[in-house]
Amino acid sequence: MELEPHSRRNVATRSSVVSEKGGQKGYIVYGDRWLILSSCCFLALSNAMQWFSYVTLTDQMDAFYCGKTECRAAFMTNQIFQAVAVITGLGGMYITDYFGIWISVILGTSLNFFGSLIRLASSLPQMEESSRQYVLHSGSVMVACAQAFFLVLPSKIAELWFPDNQRSIANVLSFVANPAGVALATLVPSFIFQTQQQYSSKTWKIFYYNLGMSGLALFPFILCFFIRRSTPPTPASASSAHHSNPHSFFTQIWMSLSNTQFVVQMLLFAFSFAGLWGFMAIVTDILLLQGYDLQGYPTALCAIIGSITSILAGCLADRTKKFKEIIRFCSIGFALSALTIRIYLRHMNSSWYDPVVIFVLCSLLGAFSIPQFPIGVELGVETTYPVQEATSSGILVLFGQLWMFVIYAIFEYGKLVKWFYTFKADSTPANWQFVLDIWCALNISAAILSVLFLNPVYGRVELEKSALMPANLILQTVGVDLTGRRSRRNTTDYETGTIAAKVEPN
Repeated sequence: MELEPHSRRNVATRSSVVSEKGGQKGYIVYGDRWLILSSCCFLALSNAMQWFSYVTLTDQMDAFYCGKTECRAAFMTNQIFQAVAVITGLGGMYITDYFGIWISVILGTSLNFFGSLIRLASSLPQMEESSRQYVLHSGSVMVACAQAFFLVLPSKIAELWFPDNQRSIANVLSFVANPAGVALATLVPSFIFQTQQQYSSKTWKIFYYNLGMSGLALFPFILCFFIRRSTPPTPASASSAHHSNPHSFFTQIWMSLSNTQFVVQMLLFAFSFAGLWGFMAIVTDILLLQGYDLQGYPTALCAIIGSITSILAGCLADRTKKFKEIIRFCSIGFALSALTIRIYLRHMNSSWYDPVVIFVLCSLLGAFSIPQFPIGVELGVETTYPVQEATSSGILVLFGQLWMFVIYAIFEYGKLVKWFYTFKADSTPANWQFVLDIWCALNISAAILSVLFLNPVYGRVELEKSALMPANLILQTVGVDLTGRRSRRNTTDYETGTIAAKVEPN
């Protein structure tokens, strides 16, 4: 069998060659897929940790980077990541779809690693205080540019390298790396920085903290050099074998946006994404006002529990293909959890079990919200098929990021509105009860939207059902052992059956 050479432009999409052996047509799944997925996962983990690394260290960062002036270094770092993700989003979508996974991974890991080194240099105590903040933000811009790649890579990797019964879990593993990074960023500082100590512009602790994050960024950067190609020699599934879209990049964007069901999914994805992280951005001040001193632990627990439930949801989606049912269930669960925590936060902390209840409710928010990210992306690809995966998933992520800005603006304005509730004007959360009322209303709207209007057609699943009709179709799984030989398994039942394995030399 001869493979067509890959050109630079279509290296990410040309996978139409199907292997034939003994008259039987089939698809091959390569062990290399886990290496590619791992590089994307660790890239997402490292990047998310750098994004949220200073969220719980506002005073320490201001003391180190600003000295006696007021510069809000931690806040500006957070805003840089959000803004850059939106600005560079289209570029990441285009490069991933038209130049391939390999180029996208190289660019993402390089920007992430070298940007972390610039941030590390900014934390040297010997650097002039007047220059530190500019160096920090320069590095943060470079690190933030990596988001344009790893946020759209999961669906592309899942489509080209994974069989149809592993695509959802591949998406999930990539997406849960992001909240896992958030959890690390909120937990690790509590072990390094003492809350009662005096903050100094000469401390080495920030340098050591950034050094650890640079070390984490180095790992996916090294992994990417072991990736040899953007597409497997032989497709992993029927959809990747038949996937060819002759339309231009902007035509595909228009095709997605003109799909009513995809627009519904954009709204649901944005509500779940911005609804969770928007709440987590304001809840710390609310908890402090109500007598809770929980630091960043509610956010960390939310991310951890959400990661676990996402893996379970991914396994369920792979086995049943019930994408819309999972989204509906999670939307309703998130709305109910939001209403419960809204009501409970009206009461001051007065007993040992009050913090426990807050932890449980924050865990439920993560459990119902975070699974909607990877499953929502998978559903978006199904709905817009044969639009390129990075394009459809990129639109969802980009709209979610834009909605984050809208949510922040609504929350900031809502705090100042003197409606319904009395509050201290000089308190940080101000009219927080009205803000949470708006938040709950948006979540209830999302639940209603999912129940009444979410009813997409699974274009990719339908294609693969028709492709799997012939009885002679087989799936071959190729893995690489330590001796350098490839182990090949023939599977007659594409979903589950395994008959035999034999080792073939390369």
